[in-house]
Amino acid sequence: MYGNILMVHASAMGMAFLLFVAREVLFISAWRGQIRAAKVALIANKLAGLLIGIGIAGGIALVILGSWPILTPWLLTSFTLIAILMAVERKFVGPWTAQVHPALLGSDKWEVQRFFGDKRALCGRLTTIGLFALLIALMTIKPDLAAIFGA
Repeated sequence: MYGNILMVHASAMGMAFLLFVAREVLFISAWRGQIRAAKVALIANKLAGLLIGIGIAGGIALVILGSWPILTPWLLTSFTLIAILMAVERKFVGPWTAQVHPALLGSDKWEVQRFFGDKRALCGRLTTIGLFALLIALMTIKPDLAAIFGA
């Protein structure tokens, strides 16, 4: 059962990461005024959010089934990265996303370009992708960390 949950967890998180990267590529087209690309990017973003929910549920199940101690260094580090990721999302990305949706409903090319040219939101989105990549790397090298720290 552990192996199946691990596969679901890893697949969901990997696909979410790929969707976030695809979202940014589509946002480049949106910045150039392609409103359809912006709408597809936001759909990719929603799908990524759903996959993250599945991945987190799987991760919690893995911690419980694997009897991982909560004070394991790699687990504490991952919790810290997740907290930072959530803070960046809430402060920089969330408010921007809430403003983009109404802009897309009107389909005003110039308004869409203005939103997708927002450097603060771009930095926030790229930071979340970078933090997500760090989490994936941490989960990948976790067995090596367990051997180093004896956990």
